[in-house]
Amino acid sequence: MRECAGRRFYHNGKIKACKDFPERLLWEGENLYEVVRVIEGVLLFWEDHLERLYATARLTGRQIPEDMAALGKVVQRVIEEDGITDGNLRILYHYEGAAARPRDLLVYRVPHHYPPEELYRKGVSCMLYQAERPRPAAKIVHAGLRLSVYQQLLARGDYEALLVDRTGHITEGSRSNVFFIREDTLLTAPDGMVLAGISRKHLLALCHKEGITVARRPVKVDELERMEAAFLTGTSIHVLPIRQVEAQPFDPGHPLLQRIIHLYRQHVEAYVKERKKKKEE
Repeated sequence: MRECAGRRFYHNGKIKACKDFPERLLWEGENLYEVVRVIEGVLLFWEDHLERLYATARLTGRQIPEDMAALGKVVQRVIEEDGITDGNLRILYHYEGAAARPRDLLVYRVPHHYPPEELYRKGVSCMLYQAERPRPAAKIVHAGLRLSVYQQLLARGDYEALLVDRTGHITEGSRSNVFFIREDTLLTAPDGMVLAGISRKHLLALCHKEGITVARRPVKVDELERMEAAFLTGTSIHVLPIRQVEAQPFDPGHPLLQRIIHLYRQHVEAYVKERKKKKEE
């Protein structure tokens, strides 16, 4: 599968054809990145993605030469050049060795797989995968882990891999955040143990607003049988029910889970509608 899924991409000030995309950069040096979903021409939760990108740079001792406004113009240029109304865009800064300044800035459309409505009703299956990401709060490409997990998922036919740390705690998905439900309470690992996802951030704010109780603690593998429901959050999936983890079944139709899915969809629709209105003014 091609990394650059559109027709054109941005590379260090120039718009180039995707056939010339330098895929080797994904496997070399260190890459800081964000993936932003575009819905009806609107960059979903754009401000949050920007804040996390610059926070990752601070955490890793890297620099981002462009200010937020300049980077926003680059992204809009790619959207216009590639004619993107819906899809996922990746912003990637590539660093060589210990250099603080990036050697490359790439902005491009990436392949996306939005779950069909059927999976929001039936839920997805997940596997457990023993792994810990260094500096979990930083959004960095971990190419080795990414490839290893992808191969395991392909072999098993599962949708996502839930990472398990050395103490037996489930922390997050390989490309998502994970929540569990027990006795009308959401359980999710605290910020310091996971990459604080943008969808997760907005969901937690919604729960606070709606009076839904959240306990910020990780669930241990041996606790799974006591959980009633579980779900993933992420840029492409929003809120997606889990049907089972390994052999442990969960209820994708759990009332609280279905309420959360509905609330989050309303939140996204309101955000897109408001941003479209502002663009038209």
